[in-house]
Amino acid sequence: MSSYEPEPGALRRQAEAWWVRLHSGQATRADADAFRQWATHSTAHAQAWREVMRIWSALDPLLAEEAARQASRTRAFSWAGVSRALHSPGRRAFLGGAVAASVAAGVLAVEPPLGLWPSVTDMAADYRTATGEQREVALGERASVRMNTQTLVNRIGGANAHGIELVSGEAEVVTTGAAEFFVETGGGRLQARGARFNIRHTGPQVCVTCLDGRVLVSVGGEQRSLEAGRQVTYDATGLREVVRADVVSVSTWRTGTLSFDRMPLSEVVAEINRYRPGKVFLRNDELGRTLVRMQVSLRSIDNAPLMIRELYGARMRSLPGGIVVLS
Repeated sequence: MSSYEPEPGALRRQAEAWWVRLHSGQATRADADAFRQWATHSTAHAQAWREVMRIWSALDPLLAEEAARQASRTRAFSWAGVSRALHSPGRRAFLGGAVAASVAAGVLAVEPPLGLWPSVTDMAADYRTATGEQREVALGERASVRMNTQTLVNRIGGANAHGIELVSGEAEVVTTGAAEFFVETGGGRLQARGARFNIRHTGPQVCVTCLDGRVLVSVGGEQRSLEAGRQVTYDATGLREVVRADVVSVSTWRTGTLSFDRMPLSEVVAEINRYRPGKVFLRNDELGRTLVRMQVSLRSIDNAPLMIRELYGARMRSLPGGIVVLS
């Protein structure tokens, strides 16, 4: 037996993989024997397994809600099957029922519950940033892309890319020289040369802000031309009118600070979740409508739930794995 011991992070990932496998409904006796050998290999292995069990047990209720939500959008589930799983006895009945069915169907790989691990789409992207990560990518002589947290980008046009697809997330694009560069995202196409612009595609709506130069935005046969300091949004229904942009607010992520000025708390929490590992849940609709003024450094983003508790009187419950419930 090798004396080599994986680093704690690798052991944690191995333990999580064993958890999913053993609760998939497809585990065999050989899997059980292999797991037993893995778990008893060392004290560190056993500790990694205990920590994963503790986290998943605490997350059972939240995962049950997520499975029910996913069940409404996929044929892999039936409401009757989810109901039976949720009402089965035992703390881990859900993990043996709804989660097992979804793992077997590949649903959790496509849309992981609570965003606890990267999806298949995430892993397949040419460039991706993890939660809290920012990254700059040079695309030859045509452009460079500064990617914000939780952003997926695919290259279009091979090694000498003429453009990119922003699958999701947020990015600042700088195009150089006389050659035209394009970005496809959310059903629209952006074209620019010698320009700098910010694109945010974190939901059904896309927001494009021109910071320097000029950007042409085309959606469904319509076009808008943006000059520096102008902004336009669009979604599946089409383009909106061009408006003046709050350039400082748009670029605030580049400074390492999140600034909220009279934004509903529900939206603040959603934004914090883009930068913070784990997930913050807000279980109070009235509190969610509260207009918030606060500033959070990305370096101390883990303190954001505590700030919300102190400033706005929310009750806070912390769970393993970076899960926080505010009510």
